[in-house]
Amino acid sequence: MLVVGNMVGAGIFTTAGFLAGELSNPWVFAGIWVVGGFLTLCGALTYAELAGMFPRSGGDYLFLKAAYGSWAGFLLGWICFWIINPGSVAVLAIAFARYLGGFLGFSSAAGEKLIAVVVVVFFSAVNYRGVRLSGTTQNLWTMGSLIILAVFITGGFASGRGDWGHFAAGATAAMPGPSFLGPAMIAVIFSYSGWFVTAYIGDEVKRPERNLPLSLVLGTIMVTALYVAINTVYLYAMPVESLKGVVNVGQVAGERLLSRGFVQAVTLAIMLAIAASMNATILAGARLSYAIARDGYFYRHFERLHTRFGTPHVGLLIQAVLTCLYVVVDTFENLLGAVVFIMLLSSIGSGLAHVVLRRRKPSFERPYRTWGYPLVPLIFVAVYSWIAIQIFLSSPARSLAGIAITASGIPFYLHALHRGDVRAADAGFLAARAEKNDVQREIEE
Repeated sequence: MLVVGNMVGAGIFTTAGFLAGELSNPWVFAGIWVVGGFLTLCGALTYAELAGMFPRSGGDYLFLKAAYGSWAGFLLGWICFWIINPGSVAVLAIAFARYLGGFLGFSSAAGEKLIAVVVVVFFSAVNYRGVRLSGTTQNLWTMGSLIILAVFITGGFASGRGDWGHFAAGATAAMPGPSFLGPAMIAVIFSYSGWFVTAYIGDEVKRPERNLPLSLVLGTIMVTALYVAINTVYLYAMPVESLKGVVNVGQVAGERLLSRGFVQAVTLAIMLAIAASMNATILAGARLSYAIARDGYFYRHFERLHTRFGTPHVGLLIQAVLTCLYVVVDTFENLLGAVVFIMLLSSIGSGLAHVVLRRRKPSFERPYRTWGYPLVPLIFVAVYSWIAIQIFLSSPARSLAGIAITASGIPFYLHALHRGDVRAADAGFLAARAEKNDVQREIEE
C-alpha cells in the first residue's frame, strides 16, 4: 500500500490529455503505459536486490554510500532533507487544498495555504505517533482511492456508453518516431515515480530482507495494471482526438460513462491518492535524515527515537516546519524544478551501484538477486540517463543550479568527517553483516 499510494497521484487523471496530443495512435497511447510499467519494473527489480542487501532505513543513501563512498550518500541526503522531501510534500499539500476547495465549492489563495499547512501538520502528527498508525492511515487512504478507481474501471466498461471502435478509429495513424521516447515517455515515467519508497523504511518493516523486495516489485506490477486499465477506460469513453488537451480527463470520462455525480467521486479519488502520497513522503523523508544521523553524518538529534512512539520525531518536526515554510513563501516549485535533475542522477547512481556492488562485493549477502541481471539494471540506467539528458538540455541553467545547491553540502560533509565518529558507525553495520555472512558460509560448508 505504501508503494501503490506513493505512485498513484493526480497525474494519472490528468496526463492522458497531454499524451493524446503527442500520440495519435490509440494502441500506442495505451501501450506506452505498458512500456512505462516495464521500465519502472526494471527499476524496482534493481532496487529490490539493493534493498535486500541493506534492509535498513535510508534507501538510495545506503546504496550510493556503499558503492561510491559516504560523500555520495550524504549529498543526496542533504538535498533531500532541505528541498526534495519538504518541497514534494508542499506540492502535494497545495494540490490537495486546491482539489478540496473545488470539491467544497470555494477558491481562495490564502485559504488554500491555510488548508495546506493544516494538512501537513495533521499527517506529520500521525507519523509522529508511530509507524503503525501511519501504516493504518496509509492503507485507508490508498484503499479508498483504489476502491473508487475499481468502480470507475468496472463501471465504465459495464456501462455500455463507450465505444470500442475508438481503438480502431485512429489505428491507421502513423506510428510515433522520436516522440515516443520524447516528452510523452518522460510524462509516463514521472507518473510512475515514487515506486522506491519502501527502500527508505527498512528498519520498521518485518523481515525486510524478504518484504522490501516484494513490496517494490508487487506494488509496481499493481500500479502498471491499474494505469493500463484506466487509460483503456479513457479510450473506451472518448477517441484519442477528443482526449487531446483535456486536463481533467478522469472527470470527463467519468461523466460520459457513468454520471455527472461521479465527477465528485473522481475528485475524491484524486484527493485520497494525493493524501496517500503525502503520508508516504513524510514517512520516508524522516527516515532518511535518521539514517544519515545514525551513521554520524548528521547531527545526533536526528537519530533520537521517541521514547514512547519509537519514531524519528526530530526529523519529522523539522521536515514539517520546512514544508510549512515552503507553502507560505510559495517558492518550493522553483526549488523542486532545480533538483529534478539531481533526483534522476541519484536513481541512475543507485542503478549503477547494483552493478558496482555485484563486482566489488560478490560474497555480500543477497536475499534477493535481480532477475535478468545485468540487462535489467542496465535498461533502467539507460532510460533514466536518457531522461536526465533531456531534462538538462531543456533547462541547463536550472539543472546546474540544482548541482550547485547539492554541492553546498560539501562543507558540512567535511565538518562531519572532522568530528571523527562516522567511521565507527559504518564499521558497526558492515562488521555485523560480515559476521553473519561468515556464519552462513560455515553452515553451508
